[in-house]
Amino acid sequence: MSEILIRPVFPADHAAISDLMRAAYARHMSGTYPETLVRAALPHLTRPVPSLLFGGRYVLAEAGDEVLGIAGWSDISPFGRTCPPGQAHLRHLAIAPEWQRQGLGRALMGHLLAMADLTGVQQMHCLCPLNAVPFCKARGFDTLGEVFLSLSPDVSLPAAQMRLELGGLPDLHSKAFVAGAAL
Repeated sequence: MSEILIRPVFPADHAAISDLMRAAYARHMSGTYPETLVRAALPHLTRPVPSLLFGGRYVLAEAGDEVLGIAGWSDISPFGRTCPPGQAHLRHLAIAPEWQRQGLGRALMGHLLAMADLTGVQQMHCLCPLNAVPFCKARGFDTLGEVFLSLSPDVSLPAAQMRLELGGLPDLHSKAFVAGAAL
């Protein structure tokens, strides 16, 4: 088995990231949402904004040439507005279906939260698909309420508005990995 490496995202990774997100989101959303909604939502959820994707706040996990997971945050909200100082949004977290439940999502989340904390982010927000709420709660996020994520005029996805206070995580940096570090 190859060593797992967490590293920054590069433009050459774009297609592999989109494929990974499609496979991961399709599998896990289908247990929570109707199949027709999943099919309609996937094209919107699996197109990360290139200026955010390559802005230094997204990382991926890989083993050899295989992309196993991706995670990213931004100080631009999903609605395109700049966040207030000290706040940011978790934008994507996806793990290849065959690699889920092995600690990779937890490692990527820890890495991106540590990155955000080091840049002065005090609150991480997330518009979380309902299937991912238990994972985010286990990482310390609080649910603020249910919302509808309007993906297009015809597609709205029930989701949870969640928030994490980064200052309340004393061991945050001990769980993080330096970019390029092996797991």
